[in-house]
Amino acid sequence: MCAKVATNTAAVFTEAMRAYEGGKPGEARRLARRLVEAMPHFGGAHYLLGLLALDQNQGKRAATHLATAIAITPGQPTLHLAMGRALELSGEIVEAGLHFRTVLGLYPHHAEAHARLAHLLLKQGRPDEAISHCRQAVAADPGHAEAWHTLGALLQEQGNHNEAAQCLRRALQLRPAWPAALNNYGLALKQCGNLEEAVTILEGAVDIRPDHAGSRTNLASAYRAMGELQQAHHHAEIAVKLAPRDCDGWLELGLVRQAQGHDEGAAAAFDHATAIAPDQIKPWFCLAEACRTLGQVERAAQAYRHCLTLDPDDSHGAGLGLALTGIADTPQRAPQAYVRQLFDDYADRFDSALVGALDYRGPALLAEALDRSLDRKQDLVVLDAGCGTGLAAPVLRPLAATLHGMDLSPAMVAKAKQRQIYDALFEADLESYLNRHPDGYDLIVAADVMVYLGDLSAPLAAARNALHDGGTLAFTLERTEDSESYMLGAKHRYAHSRKYVAQQAEHAGFTVDVLEDAVTRKDGGEDVPGLLVVLRKKARKSD
Repeated sequence: MCAKVATNTAAVFTEAMRAYEGGKPGEARRLARRLVEAMPHFGGAHYLLGLLALDQNQGKRAATHLATAIAITPGQPTLHLAMGRALELSGEIVEAGLHFRTVLGLYPHHAEAHARLAHLLLKQGRPDEAISHCRQAVAADPGHAEAWHTLGALLQEQGNHNEAAQCLRRALQLRPAWPAALNNYGLALKQCGNLEEAVTILEGAVDIRPDHAGSRTNLASAYRAMGELQQAHHHAEIAVKLAPRDCDGWLELGLVRQAQGHDEGAAAAFDHATAIAPDQIKPWFCLAEACRTLGQVERAAQAYRHCLTLDPDDSHGAGLGLALTGIADTPQRAPQAYVRQLFDDYADRFDSALVGALDYRGPALLAEALDRSLDRKQDLVVLDAGCGTGLAAPVLRPLAATLHGMDLSPAMVAKAKQRQIYDALFEADLESYLNRHPDGYDLIVAADVMVYLGDLSAPLAAARNALHDGGTLAFTLERTEDSESYMLGAKHRYAHSRKYVAQQAEHAGFTVDVLEDAVTRKDGGEDVPGLLVVLRKKARKSD
């Protein structure tokens, strides 16, 4: 009799699962309920009812059925996976994670459990752990499109745009015409500087979902970066109409209007953005910059001060902007948080932008000056200070027995490491690094670094400390004729006078080998007046 009942139960359950998988949820539910009434301790029926509730986004009902199934047949990974999904749907994030971890305890390489847990960890603000689980998911199942997409989105948020683009490309290979992945992939391509490809991908995302404001905003941003301002304006306008309470759309519309020279319209758009997201720093900073351009000094100063309240470390350079209004004194240097953030954001497109768009020639000019100045031109211990992505490394390597690089930006250090030219690389602040390495170097080179420092006394003293007697310091500056010392420019970079540089070099214990006018870069197609400086450390006086 028992064998006959079991056989009948199995047959009914098989029929119910076929109905479920065949897109007949009503029939599947009817059969599952019949099984529960006849065999209340048959876990499969409760599991199926849980799946049916999940499909209707009824998380709490699904959890009730699945809890019964787990109590009847504990240790089944499929049940715990479904229970995790039900709890996640109900907003019980921590409890959901426990069930996904139970699955991984039973099967450590379960791709879906890794992917689901990664999604929960992201919601909990634990991106590093989420990335780790995404990597394990795609290692276990290279065909898991959702895991590739989540991994790409996470890497994008962390500023690793190149790897993000690779992951998102893989997700789209597995699941073509996926709007969310197309949007994120286009954004990653833009951050990498691949603007034309980014526009193509984002146009595809907009074609599939023309009512998606986020894709419109990102497309507008890509067109703006290309200088296609009419197209950028078109999509930004549509974005704010589709989502009038979305801060990003108004922010992009403001940036487009600003690029078009419509400063009042830009300020109005930024005003909308600050009203929607009063706790976000960027809208306030953009509003401050727009008001300063319009000559609305008090309003600009108020917005800059609000930025500093929200972000005391000043990662946007609001303190510099406040000084440019004339209300505050000029800081002696740009904030470390601002410089770090600036170059972290810039890392993936730094080389193409600097060498291509800005015609940057700093390393070449320094190499020529050093060839004139150095007595010994090989086997030196060399520091590339503020090394960035390592643009100066090829011209410094022939001089060096040992070549070190250091930079404040971790993203730049990571890029420099990829060149495989340096003997060692360090993430550090310029002055603190130099002061920690007394008598450490024969040659220190700082290309396009001192432009973020106004007062040169401390960095020159630190450089002297780090050089051997007779050692050489070479660097570039922007030049001003409007000040006896230094001044802060509209682009938040400092310019120095020749007289000031010579005075500071003498005071710090250097002799001047080279101090001459040079042009190391362009801005807006125009040459930026600069200085090329090579200093030699004087020998210490004996007692």
